[in-house]
Amino acid sequence: MKETLFIINPVSARGATERAWVEARRDIATTGLVFDEHFTTRAGEATEVAREALKRGMTRVVAVGGDGTLSEVVNGYFDDSGRAINSSAAVGLLPSGTGSDFRRSLGMSGRRDSIRLLIDAETRLLDVARAEFQSPEGAKASRFVINVASFGLGGDVSALVNRWRSSLPRWVGGSARFAAAALAALGRYKNVRVSLQLDGHEMEIESNLIVAANGRFAGGGMLLAPHAELDDGLLDVVVTDKATRFDVIRELPRIQRGAHLKNPKVSERRAREVSINSDEPMAIDLDGEMVGFTPARLRVLPGAIRFLV
Repeated sequence: MKETLFIINPVSARGATERAWVEARRDIATTGLVFDEHFTTRAGEATEVAREALKRGMTRVVAVGGDGTLSEVVNGYFDDSGRAINSSAAVGLLPSGTGSDFRRSLGMSGRRDSIRLLIDAETRLLDVARAEFQSPEGAKASRFVINVASFGLGGDVSALVNRWRSSLPRWVGGSARFAAAALAALGRYKNVRVSLQLDGHEMEIESNLIVAANGRFAGGGMLLAPHAELDDGLLDVVVTDKATRFDVIRELPRIQRGAHLKNPKVSERRAREVSINSDEPMAIDLDGEMVGFTPARLRVLPGAIRFLV
């Protein structure tokens, strides 16, 4: 029986992922690994395919693509109640895509490093968070998050990056795309009153940028949460309070190295459960995809997913 399934998003990174898979496939074949492959054709398909594969007894499901593809596979790892379909099975990543931030949080250096990890087959239990929020249609929705959840400006930026996928030239890289989208989103930047609860402790702030992070990187290599750990059972919550548009612009270069935490309008906390209510809806980005709006609640599931590392 084939125990490894690669789920490939061929349109990720404007088609570069499909070309990268052709090369990776040759490298993987030389290792003697027996595997199957599935090319997705629509949003959400990777979740369905991963879930069915795990139910059939597949023990390793590898996402080939960016953070969005990985997020779909991660969501397929769990059933609707939030339980792992097969807790002894593992998820892996062969990174490509516009952002590919989770590979940075894992410490992956490139494709060959990723293949080596897949062949070594060592695993590590990582945290995920379950997010509950309001869908764009106004219905209650939920989703699992393995890297970063962002509220306000982060959600607006994500929406623009995804909207521009087919219009920007291929030579415009992930970091440049996110930076351009951030500057464009700042055009309508406005703080709103937010009630933020961290493990039941409430704080009132005026904000348009809140991050709840399991991984350290987001936004095409920005070190948003420099102290986050993937397996500590906690979310690192980076909060801005009364930060102006000028404050955000000034911090954009410093976010690349995590220096934004030195700004007195930025604070960092840790929590197992995060609830956000705002006077006006704030856009929500989960693992690189704009999924809906506040109110929202996130809860950490410690060591919930087995990952090939």
